[in-house]
Amino acid sequence: MSEFSAVVLAWELARESAMPIRRRVFVEEQGVPETLEWDEFDQPGFHVLVFDAGAGAIATARLSPRGGGTSHFNRLAVLKPWRGRGAGRLLMQTLLDEARRRRQSDLVLHAQTGATGFYEKFGFAAEGQPFREAGIEHLTMRRVLPPD
Repeated sequence: MSEFSAVVLAWELARESAMPIRRRVFVEEQGVPETLEWDEFDQPGFHVLVFDAGAGAIATARLSPRGGGTSHFNRLAVLKPWRGRGAGRLLMQTLLDEARRRRQSDLVLHAQTGATGFYEKFGFAAEGQPFREAGIEHLTMRRVLPPD
């Protein structure tokens, strides 16, 4: 089994490792237009990178505080060879820990409909109706963290 580790970084430090992962997963595999992948939330967001000791950066995600204790989890991407091996779990746990550390209590994400079961394992619940984002069906999911 691979040895994974995770770090939380500002975009300036995460960009070099995060961009190729997001490009591979979202643009190449899922067909998201390159112009939609990079947005105004990269710079102010906090980025999680998961590393495999033998392969470098293998997964990334973004925590985007939006004010009033609300944060969006987005741009979660795990390179295909590491899916189902624990990298996604570490990514989510690191996002949750960082949200708690930053006192963010209202956590929101847009889950591709095929991935909702994964997010439910972390306490997220679906809200509303499915919608299309970048040509892919999604559901809004939310988790409220209790106060300390």
